Amino acid sequence: MTSFIQKKLASGKALPEILKEERLNHNLSLDQVSFKTQISTKYLEALEAGTYDQLPGEIYNRRFIKNLANFFSLSEKKLLAIYQAEKNAQLAFNELKPKTETTSKFLSWLSPKIIRNTIIGLLIISCLAYLGLEVKNIFAPPLLEIISPSSQTITQETTITIEGRTEAEAILTINNQEILPRADGRFKAEVDLTIGLNIFNISAKKKHSRAESATVSILRQPPLG
Repeated sequence: MTSFIQKKLASGKALPEILKEERLNHNLSLDQVSFKTQISTKYLEALEAGTYDQLPGEIYNRRFIKNLANFFSLSEKKLLAIYQAEKNAQLAFNELKPKTETTSKFLSWLSPKIIRNTIIGLLIISCLAYLGLEVKNIFAPPLLEIISPSSQTITQETTITIEGRTEAEAILTINNQEILPRADGRFKAEVDLTIGLNIFNISAKKKHSRAESATVSILRQPPLG
């Protein structure tokens, strides 16, 4: 039986460093080591890079390390111990990695360009909303409130005063006769009553808006006696 002397491993070296150093000392390429050990080149690259998560699985990983230990005349036990310690450290680090990656992605999302575009977008939306309100105010009918008299009032008086409130810029008419509101929008108009039912159509309209209308019905009764 052929025997060989195991080389002493330098303390403090990582498994990727040991494997790559041994390969280079033997003037071998990854393809040559792959051919002699029957380990895929991509798995040899992963071992030399220390990216153990790219290896096929624990059973295969340990077998690869044993084959390489025998090929380079190194201690299987020590190489496996180094591998296990490094893998455990990677696992502990990976448990924290998702939080770090999430934070990193969030921060990368908040790039100056995105922040600028977001601000511009918000300004555009605000302007459109403001313009929408202005357009609505232009075309919406004005306020029209009749304070007195109440509709269907019965009286024997020959006149009655209609009071109400609208918007100062509104064009106000009572039975098509224009009434000028005060600066605060209030209006007051004295109207004549004929005996019987008197109907007053009150309309308020801004320059480009729809009209707002109200009707007041007054019944004048003849005087008694």
